Formats: sequence, C-alpha cells, structure tokens
Amino acid sequence: MKKKKTVIIASSIVVLAVAGILTYVLWPDSSKEASAAPLNTAVVAKGNILNSVSGSGSVSAIHSESIRTKEAGEVDQVMVAKGDVVKKGDVLITFVPNDLSDKMKEAEKTLASLKTTLEDKQENYKTLAMNNATEDELASAKTAIEKAESDIADQQDSIATIEEDMLPPDPLTAPIDGTITAVNITDGEQAQNGSELFTMTDYVNLSVTVQVDELDIPNIKLGQTAAITLDALEDQEFVGKVIDIAKEGTSSNGVSLFDVTVGLNDSTGVLVGMSAEVAITIEKKNDVLTVPIEAVSEINGKHYVNVPSTAEDTSANGTDSAAVQAPAGGQAPDSKAPSGESAAGQTTGDGSTGGWQGRSGQARGGAFPSGAPGGGFPGGGRSGTSTASGQKRVEVTVGIHDESNIEIVSGLSEGDEVIIPTVISTGSSSSTQTQMNQMGGMGGFGTGGFSTGGGFTGGPPSGGGTGGGRQ
Repeated sequence: MKKKKTVIIASSIVVLAVAGILTYVLWPDSSKEASAAPLNTAVVAKGNILNSVSGSGSVSAIHSESIRTKEAGEVDQVMVAKGDVVKKGDVLITFVPNDLSDKMKEAEKTLASLKTTLEDKQENYKTLAMNNATEDELASAKTAIEKAESDIADQQDSIATIEEDMLPPDPLTAPIDGTITAVNITDGEQAQNGSELFTMTDYVNLSVTVQVDELDIPNIKLGQTAAITLDALEDQEFVGKVIDIAKEGTSSNGVSLFDVTVGLNDSTGVLVGMSAEVAITIEKKNDVLTVPIEAVSEINGKHYVNVPSTAEDTSANGTDSAAVQAPAGGQAPDSKAPSGESAAGQTTGDGSTGGWQGRSGQARGGAFPSGAPGGGFPGGGRSGTSTASGQKRVEVTVGIHDESNIEIVSGLSEGDEVIIPTVISTGSSSSTQTQMNQMGGMGGFGTGGFSTGGGFTGGPPSGGGTGGGRQ
C-alpha cells in the first residue's frame, strides 16, 4: 500500500508540474502587459509637401569684368575711383587728342600747290584752244587737267584722315552695372592697346554654385526656385532660381557631381564669399492630405498604413482577438480542436488560420504536430484586413514626399488616424525593441525546429506574436 501511495503522489507532482509549466507558458505575462506601450498614432491632415535637392556653396558675383582698351592713347582724365558704383555706359576715362598739327600744315600746303597746278593746266588748255592747236595737243592738255584734279582729290582725302587722327580715342565706358574694384591707369599715362585698365564686379546680382549628385541632376531644370540660407544671416531666407547647369560633371569618390548655379532674386545684405545652403525645389504641393512618412510601408509595389481597428472590424474578423485563451494541453476553448491540432484563430490576408491570441496580444495557441508549419497570424494582409489586436491594414495611394511627410492620394480621409511605429522596452535599460507595424512577426515553433508559418504582419500593439504553439 505504501508503494501505491508513493506512485499516486509522484503522479500528482508530475501533473502539478506540467500544469505549472503550461500555465507559465500559456498565461499572459502581466509584467509585459503593464510595460506595453500604447498605440502611437497620427492624424491625417492637410499640409504642404516640398521635395528638394540640397547643396552647400559660397556666394559669388554673377558678373565680373576685366576692362581693356581697344586702341593706344594718352589718358586725359580718369573719371572713376576704386569702390565707385557705376551704370552700364558710364565714362571711365577720356583720352587726349593726337597732336598732328605739323602733319596737317604740310598736307594743306601740298593741297594748295596742287590747286595752283590745276589752274595752270586749265589756262594752258584755253590758250591751245584759242590758237587752233591740233586735236592731239588739246587731248594731252585735257589729260593733264584731269590728273591735277585727281591729285587734289587724293590730297583732300589725306587731310580728312589726318583730321580724324587728331580726334581723341573714344572714351572707355562701363560694360555692366557694378562696382569698380581696381584702377590700373592714371591721368596723362599712355594706355597700351589691349592693356587691362579696370576691373569691376556686380555686387547686386549674386549667386551660389552647388554640386548636385548625378542621380539628382536629371530633376534639375533652369528656372526652378530655390531657398538660400546663409550662416552669417541665420534669421533670413533668400529666394533664388536656377540660372545655369553644368554640361559636364566632375568625379568624386566614384560619383559624378555637376555644378548648378542659383541666382539670388534679392541680395540685400549679402556679401560675396558668405557660406550658403541651397535647397532647389523639385516638387511642391500645397493643401494635400499628409501622414508621417514612417506610417507608410511598401509591400510588393503597394503601399499600406495600419489604423486602429473598431469593434465592427473585430466582429467581422470572427472573434475578439483579445478574448481567447488556451488552456493547458494546447487546445483553445470552444474551438473543438483536439490536443495536437491547430486551434481556431483569426485569418488575416492570404495565409492559413492558426494560433490564438492571449490577453496581452501574444499569440501562443494553435499547436501543430512536430515539425509542421507554425500557426499565428499569417504574413501579408489584404487592404482593410485586421493585422493585430487593435489594428487593421489599409491600402493607400501615395504621391510626393519629403523627409518627414508623404502625400495620401486615396485610401484615407482627413481626420483619420494612422499608427506610427513605436519603441518599447524589452526589460533591459540597455536594449529596446522597435514595434514595426509594417513587418511580419516570426512563425511559431514545432518540436522539429522553426515553423514556416508567418507571425503577425503588423505586429500586435502589446507583446510579440509567437505564431503557432508547441506540440
């Protein structure tokens, strides 16, 4: 009798031990429930989205000129000084007239002599005609007259040339609006043909040149607007536009970069050489529906968001995912599935059913035979299907985006809520776990190793999906 009692006691201990183990494994972890982060949501709202390409550079002048003479001449007067602001066409220097008075006197004396010669030839012709000279004599006298007249005409042209040479060279004028930055000539100095006399810079029309990656350069077009900020003028933002795009790039670390020049519309207070940041606007949309960019995931070319599910969503899914708890033995209550078979659970997307969900959002039931595919919530859900406790997935059409927000073209309305991935503690101050609403969870375990079933697609709001249970 003592031996039989010992066996009974031992059996009871084994039963209690198994029950304890199953209770520990299957019962939700209250500490995890307490530390589970609440859903982090954002509201779909109208806003502006700006897509831009940025770069850094320094301010430079668009126009800078080196002014040279076209002909030699003595400078009469320098009309400007360094630092003067001038307009296009303003006179910079004048020249002294050339002294050709002696040459002119000689030319005029020669002309007078030629005129006297002509008068003599004409008188000779008249005398021959009155004395009945032969035709040959008259023809010869007439030819002499024509020659004298031609010599006089040539000399008159020479005098006209001398008169022109006596005029001073044309004054040198400013080719652009700008500021005189250098003066290399003085009054009375001889200016040589082609020598640089002045330099000037337009400090009103300024620009910034930035380098743009070869992947972004196809999106850059002449005339696109840009926002310019300066380190020296932090409280101001300047507007500009693209005025030049390099036709040839330069290689840097295996990547080609292209110079893009942006001109400032208003450069008041800006100085050449200031450091600048430029953001060239590629796309811009105002008053469109937007959500935080991290709320949207892309799966097989389609875009989805997770939104809080309603009571109707839970009811439509067949069961309240937070209300089912599996007892020891691996069989979910009221599922009528024997131990060792998968318990009834939610079907989300195209995957198989299986698993059940504990009160903390942890799927632990749905036992499969050794080595069989795990249960849990399958990966990849359809638009509008429930993905986890308190969540459902909605397919959306998206438009442009910037670094923080993305445009929602369809699938959501203004005021709707979307779930944002959150970071929750995993029990250690040095480690955290990101609750990824966009990624599938892990499948369950069979005794033959990892199962092939998908876990939570969107991840439960509290706790982690374990997929199928143990055999």
